[in-house]
Amino acid sequence: MRKIRLLTTLAFSLMMFSSTSYAEWTKVGVNVNGNTFYVDFAGIRKVDGYVFYWYLQNWLKPNNGFLSGKSYFQGECRVFRVKHLSYVHHKQPMGRDTGDSNSPKNPEWIYPPPNSPIETVLKKVCTTVRNYREQ
Repeated sequence: MRKIRLLTTLAFSLMMFSSTSYAEWTKVGVNVNGNTFYVDFAGIRKVDGYVFYWYLQNWLKPNNGFLSGKSYFQGECRVFRVKHLSYVHHKQPMGRDTGDSNSPKNPEWIYPPPNSPIETVLKKVCTTVRNYREQ
């Protein structure tokens, strides 16, 4: 059973991380520190009422030696909350290198702080999903 779980997790991770190599990043905003953040709108998936999406942040100044970070989120638009499923820190801007990845074992729901990049991104993702469904 453990082997099946490990293989499933590995296969899911490989598909998930390889997909970011071909992402079409769209600039969503710049925060007060001058860091720019992007979303791969073409990669948004809606499953059972949840939205899954990649978010990328370019840091104006190195952050612990890294210049960018990509995060994979699960969002719930009705309740307006997110789970941080995985992240990858990169030494190159726009996630152009392999990066160091990590996935929390038991991600918890968080409610984005007001005026934060996570709030801005979730609003855009939810609006995009809503508008796509109405067309």
